[in-house]
Amino acid sequence: MPFLKENNENATMGFSKHIKGLKSRLSQAMPNHAILPSAVLIFDTLMAFLSLFIALYLRIGDEFLEYTPEFILKNMLVFSLLSASIFFWMQTHRAIWRYVSLEDMIPLALATVLTTILFYPLMLLMAQQEALPRSVPIINALVLIMLLGLPRFIYRSIHDQHLLQKRRANAEALIPVLLIGNGDSTELFIREVLHSPSLPYNPLALITFEKDEVGRHIHGVPILGTIDELNEIIESLDEGKHPPKQIIITESNLLKTQKQLVSKAAIAHGLTVMHMLQHFSMDVVDEEFEEIQAELDLR
Repeated sequence: MPFLKENNENATMGFSKHIKGLKSRLSQAMPNHAILPSAVLIFDTLMAFLSLFIALYLRIGDEFLEYTPEFILKNMLVFSLLSASIFFWMQTHRAIWRYVSLEDMIPLALATVLTTILFYPLMLLMAQQEALPRSVPIINALVLIMLLGLPRFIYRSIHDQHLLQKRRANAEALIPVLLIGNGDSTELFIREVLHSPSLPYNPLALITFEKDEVGRHIHGVPILGTIDELNEIIESLDEGKHPPKQIIITESNLLKTQKQLVSKAAIAHGLTVMHMLQHFSMDVVDEEFEEIQAELDLR
């Protein structure tokens, strides 16, 4: 019996490791492979093909069985081909899914509305012995926007989760930092850090200027208090697994008194104070490009 129990435990552990390895390979494979624009166009066309069927079912339920299959299929084909033409014309399939945002959804929504407007007179022309309800195109537009947007945001979510896993795996090599700020520049800094595994920072917490924001968070980074409470916050973080090593000021409009509080707290706890630049600075760092430019000038 102990022998059988040991075999069962080994088999369970082996199966668990296999599942974890499979999940890890899927997580690494999906986000790193770009989806070709042609594949995106085919996918969007397929979604347009299915959307009309879904919209019709949502509108009339099981009564759609009263329509002949040929009539429904004809409408679905016309709508999908029209959608493909609009998608290709507006180049909506060129956006990279792992960076998709609400801004990318605007052209998709406009393409859907334009397709719906153009399909409506075609739907009336195809209505001879049978006719679709006139509310179907409106329902279809909403369904199509959902079918186009949801897969993109799911893919983006998987990609972001993959980046977070990479950061967690390298957590020991990251520099724990305490951020001072609560504006747009702070949000941009956190987002850049979370989406760039090469940046060596691990934001532990935020220090805000407004008491109303305490207890909330930005991209998962908690707002622990105000600048007046900086010493107490640093002391509480020092008791954690990864105490802060640096203070990064992400705002450019700190008052002199606030800067003094930050400096005193940093000196008292042996922390380095850094200030995030509010602009990009660029310089030529590759001498090979300079040599090529010099050769071109001589010619």
